[in-house]
Amino acid sequence: MSGDDVRIRTLVRAFADDEFARWLVPDQQHRHEVYRGWFGMVVPRAEQHGEVIVGADGLAVQVWLSGRDGPPSILDEEGDRRLAELAGPRMERFREFGELTAANHPAEPHQYLAMIAVDPSVQSTGVGGAELRRALQRWDAEGLPSYLEASSARSRNLYLRLGFRDIGTPMVLPHDGPTMYPMWRDAAQVSAPT
Repeated sequence: MSGDDVRIRTLVRAFADDEFARWLVPDQQHRHEVYRGWFGMVVPRAEQHGEVIVGADGLAVQVWLSGRDGPPSILDEEGDRRLAELAGPRMERFREFGELTAANHPAEPHQYLAMIAVDPSVQSTGVGGAELRRALQRWDAEGLPSYLEASSARSRNLYLRLGFRDIGTPMVLPHDGPTMYPMWRDAAQVSAPT
């Protein structure tokens, strides 16, 4: 299996059946098809405008986008068109999510953690936190703060432990959707070696 396939597989396995995914696309079979296609576009876009970090033998995948020049976009226009073809009438939910998050996205230069996926076989083992700490150390060394939207109270608690703080108010997605928690982490001061 190629590296891209491993990344997409991990993203789908980690996210395709969570509360947010069920809100976006309720039908499981359609959801898995949409997610495979969506992540297949997100990964190369992030490689061009950010970074995809794979760790733990492909069982953890971080998708970072550069927010150095303003709020980043996870897909370009062609990607949006292709996603609309895949999602069909469910595309309206993707648009609602995108509009809500764009309206709340900070303008200050930062690194944007669009997604961190941990394969279900190693969730709750500390793998995700360890992988994320390594990425945050890199951004600290560059003096870059980080931003994300936590998709659950549980993930919010992990991010709080890693130095993120809530900014603004939680975003409640329409149509009885889940709550997203916008969070910011200032770059930690890194001591120069002596």
